[in-house]
Amino acid sequence: MTALTYSLDTSALIDGIERFYPRRHFPQLWERIDALIAEGRLHISEEAWAEAIAVDAPVREWCEEEGMGREQSMYLTTAAVAAVAGQIGADFPQWSTQGGKNGADPFVIAVAEVESGIVISGETNGGPAKPKIPYVCSQRQIGHGKFIDLIRAEDWIIG
Repeated sequence: MTALTYSLDTSALIDGIERFYPRRHFPQLWERIDALIAEGRLHISEEAWAEAIAVDAPVREWCEEEGMGREQSMYLTTAAVAAVAGQIGADFPQWSTQGGKNGADPFVIAVAEVESGIVISGETNGGPAKPKIPYVCSQRQIGHGKFIDLIRAEDWIIG
């Protein structure tokens, strides 16, 4: 069985670090996240990385923690990712009219598509008039889940 790869949205990091699994209370979980990064199986698009360190202090601290090497999870935008993200933007033009807060989203999905992975985000629903990550993933036949789904997919028991 091939190991899954993941493309994380900023909302997934916020869910993980702040809302549901604070590092202080779930240190083993975050060690396993670091292991996924070291294995090259957990990616954060450079656009989502920039968004994460710009808007959220706890997530920024995690991203930039000295000596942890988490920057290797940052997936630099390749020509393939840029092409897929551009196509997503063209297919879902309504996305760009939602207040400019979704700029990283097409890249998060594009990384998953290029890497044959799944997207992990905190978003729900969406539709043709108001696209969100889960809806766009379903339209592009890309797997989508929440942070808990990553934990389940890896079959981690934290205790």
